[in-house]
Amino acid sequence: MRPHIEFIPSQWLPWDDTILAEARAGTAARVLSRDDLDGACSLIVRYPAGYRRGPETLDADEEFIVLEGGLEIDGVAYGRHDYAHLPRGLRRTGLRCAAGAQVLTFFSKAPIAYPGDGGNLAAADPARLVRHIDTRAMEGMKGPRKHMASEGFNHGGTVHKLLFDDPLTQDKTWIAGLPPYWNCDTVERHPVCEEEFALAGDIHMPNGVMYEGAYFWRPADVAHGPFGTVGGTLHLCRGKGGRYATRFEPAGQPFRWDPPYEPILPADYRRHLRPSSEGSRP
Repeated sequence: MRPHIEFIPSQWLPWDDTILAEARAGTAARVLSRDDLDGACSLIVRYPAGYRRGPETLDADEEFIVLEGGLEIDGVAYGRHDYAHLPRGLRRTGLRCAAGAQVLTFFSKAPIAYPGDGGNLAAADPARLVRHIDTRAMEGMKGPRKHMASEGFNHGGTVHKLLFDDPLTQDKTWIAGLPPYWNCDTVERHPVCEEEFALAGDIHMPNGVMYEGAYFWRPADVAHGPFGTVGGTLHLCRGKGGRYATRFEPAGQPFRWDPPYEPILPADYRRHLRPSSEGSRP
């Protein structure tokens, strides 16, 4: 189980150089959220310049999008906003990071790296491999998204880029873009957990304004909205726990520009909050 986190600027979280000792020794990470049962986690991983790893196999799915800098895995170069989903058991030839990088990374369990081919670790399912996507060059979809099973779709004008549709779990990862001065007058619910990281822009929600770097983990069936944006926004989104869908409902309150920052956070995250006068700006 992960706690409800809605929302916190990732820039306020400390760097931890121990969280990835079993899989990425020598890096540091900001822990966005973590499941205490299996160690599944969402992190910003900071790779130092000159970082290298040899041939290895991870006992966890690794999904990521580069935020700053760049790195190379198995000879494939990843730059800003490049994406990959590397399934558990994938035999890797190596990782290099020449100039340093910060990478938004999701592990499906506490990651352990085994040298070489991983021994008895089952080989990766090729149907779950997404080797590389240049998300900036990827064409976006507009209008209703049938694969997202949304009833009463009312998000006209938004752009959607589907990055991963897991054939095993039905979990999905996508990028959502909203144009300047877009807003809605409804709330939504989803039957699965929803996770988002703000890649750029602003989004005004009932409990504050998310700017670049802000993050939330929302449990299933939690009502949220209405929301909107002044300058436009770009979010990396994940639906976790099965088939994603959206049910729209009338909002119990009108949309509000510039709401005060009133986050929903567990106690160990609240200690990182800044003075209320700073709002939610990073």
